[in-house]
Amino acid sequence: MNIRPVLWLAALTECVPPFAIVSQIGQTAWPVRDKRRRRALQTVANSLCNVIAADRRYPNEVRRNHPEGGRLVLDILERRCTLNNARVDTIGIVDRLSSWFHNELYDARIPENGISSVRVDVEYTAAERTYLASGRVWEMHFSLRSEIGAAGESYVGTTPACTAAIPYGIGAIVAW
Repeated sequence: MNIRPVLWLAALTECVPPFAIVSQIGQTAWPVRDKRRRRALQTVANSLCNVIAADRRYPNEVRRNHPEGGRLVLDILERRCTLNNARVDTIGIVDRLSSWFHNELYDARIPENGISSVRVDVEYTAAERTYLASGRVWEMHFSLRSEIGAAGESYVGTTPACTAAIPYGIGAIVAW
């Protein structure tokens, strides 16, 4: 029997701290998982506004349901809409945003029970205009602000002001 490997192992355990202590130091010294989760939530908050701005059905839904303008608040977790602090019928974008949001959480491996609120504030003005080239147009100017609340922190995303123009009799033509 060779004693040398056993003595080497005994000498190694005296010099190197036990694995449990090293792993505990690593968890507290480098909170990589928490930093990655915060970065992912901030990315989702920024992308939430971009998803709305890129959705070509959204201005048409607003035109049909709430053409006068104001402050529209979309609560993604509760799937509710309020316009100027009055509850309104849910528009289709809330359902699309909710499914998109849950997919993003799943892809980023963030548990849904850690999310306390997800809302998007849309400030918009709308008016009918008549242009020589396109005739009568419903025009909407809007700005977006999203907010995700998780674990006592708030993640905010915004987009620059957007404009959507919908000619009457034609589907949504959006340009910004």
